Amino acid sequence: MRIAGGFYRENCCLPAWNAAFGSGGRAAAAISRLSPGTVLHTYCEESEDVHIHALKKLGVDVRVNSRPTSIVFAYFHPLSRPHIQPPPDMLTLQHIITISDEAVLRFGFLEGDAIVDADRAVYDPQTWRNPAPFRANGSRANELAIVLNELELKSATGYQAELSLAAHQLIEDQQAELVVVKRGIWGATVYERSGIVTLIPAYRSSRVFKIGTGDVFSAIFAHYWAEKRLSAAEAADLASRAVAQYCNSGQLPIDPAELGQFAPIHCGTAGTVLLLGVAGSLGQRYTMEEARFVLKGLGVEVCCPVLDGELSYSACAALILAEGADAEIIRSIESEPLPGLPMVVLQEKGVRCDELLKVPALEKASIVDDFTTAMYTVTWAALETDS
Repeated sequence: MRIAGGFYRENCCLPAWNAAFGSGGRAAAAISRLSPGTVLHTYCEESEDVHIHALKKLGVDVRVNSRPTSIVFAYFHPLSRPHIQPPPDMLTLQHIITISDEAVLRFGFLEGDAIVDADRAVYDPQTWRNPAPFRANGSRANELAIVLNELELKSATGYQAELSLAAHQLIEDQQAELVVVKRGIWGATVYERSGIVTLIPAYRSSRVFKIGTGDVFSAIFAHYWAEKRLSAAEAADLASRAVAQYCNSGQLPIDPAELGQFAPIHCGTAGTVLLLGVAGSLGQRYTMEEARFVLKGLGVEVCCPVLDGELSYSACAALILAEGADAEIIRSIESEPLPGLPMVVLQEKGVRCDELLKVPALEKASIVDDFTTAMYTVTWAALETDS
């Protein structure tokens, strides 16, 4: 299979992450065991040769087009909005890449573009800001699948409410066979030109490393649908499982032997998460505000007595921020009706909370040391309560 996609540096503060992947590099690494000899077409500067060599050691045939400078995505944590350097509007567009093969995965680039000629092509635009149609630059495919998230779909079609209408409009507008909508904690939905709609679950992982999960999904889907000719539903399900495997370890390539070990998440209606903690310092206040912001972005309601001034008695799950937890927080956990709620405790490395963890109500709580993992774990708990 051939892949056209960016090769970018990635830095993250917490957890510490310093790597060179981007959409193209990560996709090629993801399928390197499944599809030996995969060809990656990308842009790169000479200073990144050591990272290109790492891809080649995985068996990837890397075809490099030069660019003058590195492009870096910097994250505070994996769910934060990345800072991109240089800013995208300051980048000089490089010469267009041309690709022809039976199966091609094309990502959107920051610094260039790729014209594709394929029997089966998968297109992931990688942006919600005026995503270019697949065929707008002269690309062609006998069968086209478009993989994108909800925001990108709404931006591409102008539909802000009904996903099915937007998906079928995109199929018509771009002469596609199908559209796969990545929906985060709700998994994905496959819309086919024939009218078939398939719901694909997300799969549970014990940890959640989020940087690049969309790249992995698109890569595995493209391998199984475009190269191996599986049905769109089968390919999307395997892609969702591969995301769980990647979330668990942050490691590539994907091992197909492990894909069957992950359990699906049965999402019900969006519930409410009770967010407990203290905000006595700037760091504690930031963590609490960021947790509320992220949880709402994941699709659940949030009640936070410290920030909202009231306690919700309709919560489906509780998240306790352990740093600085005091006697008042312990009393809240021990009081009715909190006992019986699924509970998650975020105890980051170096945080001591011995008294908190002695509370009987937390005997079966999930204790996690990673912010992103805590956000997903409590969201899954809130969504699965009514399942």
